[in-house]
Amino acid sequence: MDYMKQERERGITITSAAITFGWKDHRINLIDTPGHVDFTIEVERSIRVLDGAVTILDAVAGVEAQTETVWQQAARQGIPRIAFVNKMDRAGAGFGRTVREMRSRLGCRPVVVQIPLMEAGKNSTGNGNEVGFNGVVDVLSMEVLRWDSDSKGANISKQALDTSYPDQELYQEAVKARVALVEQLAALDEHIIELFLTLEDHMAIETKDLQAAIRRLTLSSTIVPVLCGASFRNIGVQPLMDSVVNYLPSPEERPAAVGRMADGKLVEIGHGGIKERLCALAFKVVHDTRRGPMVFVRVYAGQLNERAQLWNSTTHTKERANKLLQMYAMDVEEIPHITKGNIGVILGLKDTRTGDTLLDAHDPRKGLALTGIKVPSPVFFASVEPMSTSDEKPVEEAIKALIREDPSLGVRVDEETGQTLLGGMGELHLEVAKERLISDFKVKAEMGRMRISFKETMRGAGVVSQVPSWEYDREVLGKRGRAKVGISVERLERMEDVEDTKAVEMSEKEKSGKKNNKEIEHHAGPEEYDGNEIIISLTEQSPSTDEAGAQAASERAAMDGTVIPSGATDLPIPMLRTAVKNGICSALSRGPLLGFAQTHLRVRLTDLHLYGGDSTPAAISSCVSAAVTEAIRLGGNTSASDSNSVLLEPIMDVRVEVAEKDVGTVIGDISGTRRGRVLSLDGQTTEDTESDETEFQVYAPPDPTYTAPGASSSGSGIPGMADRKSIQAQVPLSSMLGYDAALRALTGGTGKFSMEVIGYGEMDFDRQRELIKEMRGG
Repeated sequence: MDYMKQERERGITITSAAITFGWKDHRINLIDTPGHVDFTIEVERSIRVLDGAVTILDAVAGVEAQTETVWQQAARQGIPRIAFVNKMDRAGAGFGRTVREMRSRLGCRPVVVQIPLMEAGKNSTGNGNEVGFNGVVDVLSMEVLRWDSDSKGANISKQALDTSYPDQELYQEAVKARVALVEQLAALDEHIIELFLTLEDHMAIETKDLQAAIRRLTLSSTIVPVLCGASFRNIGVQPLMDSVVNYLPSPEERPAAVGRMADGKLVEIGHGGIKERLCALAFKVVHDTRRGPMVFVRVYAGQLNERAQLWNSTTHTKERANKLLQMYAMDVEEIPHITKGNIGVILGLKDTRTGDTLLDAHDPRKGLALTGIKVPSPVFFASVEPMSTSDEKPVEEAIKALIREDPSLGVRVDEETGQTLLGGMGELHLEVAKERLISDFKVKAEMGRMRISFKETMRGAGVVSQVPSWEYDREVLGKRGRAKVGISVERLERMEDVEDTKAVEMSEKEKSGKKNNKEIEHHAGPEEYDGNEIIISLTEQSPSTDEAGAQAASERAAMDGTVIPSGATDLPIPMLRTAVKNGICSALSRGPLLGFAQTHLRVRLTDLHLYGGDSTPAAISSCVSAAVTEAIRLGGNTSASDSNSVLLEPIMDVRVEVAEKDVGTVIGDISGTRRGRVLSLDGQTTEDTESDETEFQVYAPPDPTYTAPGASSSGSGIPGMADRKSIQAQVPLSSMLGYDAALRALTGGTGKFSMEVIGYGEMDFDRQRELIKEMRGG
C-alpha cells in the first residue's frame, strides 16, 4: 500500500493509506499507518477514526520501542486490538519470546489462539536440515493449517490434530496451549467458567463458545488474541482476516461518538437510528495535482451523499461535496454516497482541514463539533528560501498545501530576518517535506540547516505577573482604536497542569447543571493553545445603573471568575471573546528572547473596558496582545528584563534496545555525554516469568529457531541473538542529534532506539546564554 515515491525509495511507510474490501460478507476499511516516530500524526489521526486495530509484530525483533508508542496511542482511544506475529519464516524468529514481551512491555494480556508449525525439512531457505515455518496450529479447532506454495498461499489444507497425528510432540504442545487458553478465558469470562465446571474437560468446550468469549473480552480490551504467520509467503493471512471479523468490533459495537454543542452540552452521535442527521469527521487531507484537495472522512451518523451541501462547524463555513471516492491506496472509484461507519474521500472542499466536523448544511446544530485530533508541536525547523522572487508565491502556496496535508508541520516567518521557517517532528520529517516541495509541488526552493525549535516561558514555576490596567489608544489610517484591559499571566510548572485544570473545571460544570446555555457558551472554561491555558470568562450582564447594584454585580463576577465589560459597545460577547483570544494567541506566538513560541503559561483576562465605536475587534486584540507581552516581560517583577524569561528545550522519551553486554556503555553515554536521566532498565530476560501474573498466566510455546543465553542447546543458536535489554531515559533533544550513528558505534551496529517528545524542560543559564549569543550573532 506504500505508493509515494519517498516511501518506495526508503522502504518505509510515510503516510497512511486506506483501502476498502470485502471479506466473508463483511466490509472492511483498512488503514495502513507508519511506524516511524516522525510521522506519529498519521497514526494519531488514523486511530481516531478506527474501530479496531491489528498490531503487526516482527518475530525476530519482538516488541520494538516504537511498538510501545503506537500501542499507547491506541490504548488512549480505547481501541480493541489483536496481534499478528509476522516473519515467522525468518531465522531467529521467536513467537514465544514475542508473546512474553507483549505482557512485560506492553502490559496487555496476550492470549495465544495459534501456535507456529515448525517442522524439520526443506524450508523457505532451501536448507533441508533446518527447522522451518510451514503453517500454524489452530488452538481453538485443534487443526493443522498448511499453505500451498504453488498457489502463493491461496489454498489451505487442514488436518485434524488429535491422538492419531504423527507428530505427538506437536499434539501435546497444542493440548497445553488449549488448556492454557481455556484457563485464561475462564479467569475472565463467567460463561466459560460455567461451561468448564459443567464439562470438566478443557478439550470439550466447543470452538464457537471459545470464539464468543474471545470476542467479548477483546471488545472490552481485556485480552489481545495473538496469531502468527509469514505475510510475504501469504501464510496466516486468511485466519488473520477471519479474526478481524470474529473478534474486532463493527461500528455499532463501539461506544457512541461524543460531540459538544455550542452551549457546552455533550451529546452522543451515531445511536439515533436511520433518521439521524449527517455527522462526519475529516481526519486526513491529501493534495492531488489533478483532483485538488482530497479530504478523507469517517461518517459517524447519517449518510453523506454526492453533491451534498455541508456545514463545517469548526470553521463555520459552507462546503459542497462535488464527488465522493472510495480509495484503494492510490487507485480510486467514484461512489454515490458514504454510509454510517464507513470511510471515504470528498472532492471539492476548500476550507476543511484535519479534525474538522462536517454536518448537513440544513442541520440546526451549527455549533456541534466532534472531538478533534491532537496535533503535536514541531520540534525542528529549517528555513525555506525561494530561488528567485518569482518563486515566492508558488513556494508559499506549496507550503500551505503541505501543512493542510500534514498538520504536524508548522510555518512561521522570522520577523528579524524575514525568513520562512518550516517546522517538523524530526530530521526525516523535514527531509521528506523538502523532497515533496521539489518533486510533488514542482517549486524551486532551498532548505537551510535544520535547527531545534525551542520554546520560551516566564522564569520560575508558580510566578504570577499582572498588568491590572493597560490602555491602547492609537490612530491607524485615520481611524482611532481604543481599549483598556487587565491581564494576569501565571507560569505553569508542567503541561499536565493545563489538562488537570481543564478536566476538573469541565467536570464541575457538567455536574452542576445550573448554568443556562448562554452562560456556558461564554464561560466555556480554559482553552488549550500550544501548551498554554487561556481563560476568557465574559458575561452579558450589564452593570447596574445604581452604585449598590453595580457593586453587587462586581462582587458576583469576582466570585464567579467572570469579567463584566465596562464602558459602551455594540459588539456581542462572542465577538469580544474572539478578539481577546486572538490578542492572547498573537502575544504567545513570539517570545521576548529569541522569538520562539511561548508555552506553560496560564493567561487570564481580568478586566475589559470599551469605548464605544472606537473599541473595534482589531483595537481590542492589539490592546490584549500588548498587555500580555508586557506581563510576560515583567515576569512578576517591577521591571522588564530578559532575565525574567527562560528558554525551554524539547525533552525526549528515549527507548534504547541493546545487547546485555552493551548496557553499561550506553547508559554511561546517556547519563554523561548526553545530559540524560535513565528512568528504567528492563532486566527481564526472555526466559523469565512475569512477577505480576497471579491472576493471568501467560502461555508462550517454545521457540525452536531462537536460543537465548542459558536455553536448551536443542534449538539452532542464531549468532548475534543475545538477550536484549530495554533502556528508558529522558534526554534533551539537542543531545540526541546524530545519536543513530553514535549508537551503532557503541553497540557494533546492533543497537536500536526510538524517541518521542514528552514535553519541554528549562535550559540551564550557561547553555541559554551561549544559544542566545549564537542565534543573535553576538
